[in-house]
Amino acid sequence: MAMTGFRLLGPVGVWTRGELLGPSTPQQRSVLAMLLLHRGRTVSTDRLVEALWDDRPPASARNAVQGYVSRLRRVLAGLTGVELATSPPGYRLDVDPSRVDLYRFRDLVGRARAAGPERAGPLLRQALDLWSGPPLAGVAGGWLHEMFGQMLAEERLTAVEERIALDLRYGRRRESLPELSMLLSEHPLRERLAYLTMTALYDDGRGAAALEVFRDTRRRLVGELGVEPGAELQDLRRHILQGEPAGLPVPAELPRRRPASLLTHRERE
Repeated sequence: MAMTGFRLLGPVGVWTRGELLGPSTPQQRSVLAMLLLHRGRTVSTDRLVEALWDDRPPASARNAVQGYVSRLRRVLAGLTGVELATSPPGYRLDVDPSRVDLYRFRDLVGRARAAGPERAGPLLRQALDLWSGPPLAGVAGGWLHEMFGQMLAEERLTAVEERIALDLRYGRRRESLPELSMLLSEHPLRERLAYLTMTALYDDGRGAAALEVFRDTRRRLVGELGVEPGAELQDLRRHILQGEPAGLPVPAELPRRRPASLLTHRERE
C-alpha cells in the first residue's frame, strides 16, 4: 500500500510502503483484527477475550486486553483519520474502509459484479492483488481463523472462480487449466471448480479428460457428502457426451458445498 493502511488479507497489521508498523505480538494483532472486522462497531471486552484465548482465558484476561489496547493505541498514534475509542462494554475502531484491504477487496468485487464483462476482469484482478497471504495471518489462537478466516478464504476463492470464468469466456482456456487443476486438487468438492475445469478441457478438445473430472467429482460428492452433482454439472456432462460444439456458456453461479464449520459460524451470526 502506498499510504498507511490496515491488512487482514495476509499478515495482520498496520502497513506503510510495504513495511509493518505493528503490532508486534499475536495478541495485539488479534485485537486489531477483531476491531477491523467490526469496523465502526463496538467489540466487547468479553468478545476480545474469546478471540484471544478461545475458551481458556486466564484470570487476568480482562486486564491483559486493556494492556493490548493501550499498546495498540501507541501503534496508531499519529495516524490521521483513525480513532481507537473506549466504547462500553468494549472498544471501537473508526477508520475509513478504503484504508483496510478487506473492504477495498469487497468494494472492487462488488464493482466487478455490477460491471460488464470487459471491465469485470480487471476489477477482479485488482481485488485479488490485495491478498498477500492467508487471511488473518499472525493472530493468536484458532478462534479468529475458525470464525472469520474460513469465510474470508471463501470470498477470495469465489472471486478467483469468477475471474477464471471470465478468462474462459474470452478463450483463455490453456492459460487457465494449470490454475484450475491446482485449485480443484485443493477443493475437490467444489462443483463450480469442476464445472470450470470441465469446460476448459472440453473447449481445448479434451472431452475424455473433462468426463474424468466429472466422474471423480461425483465419486467424491457421493462418498464424502452423500449427494449427487447439481443440475448444472449434470447438464454439462450431457452436453459433452452428446458432442455439442465447444464454447459452452459458463453460468454466473453454481451451488457451492460449504464446510460444516462455516455453516455453523453463519448460523451463530
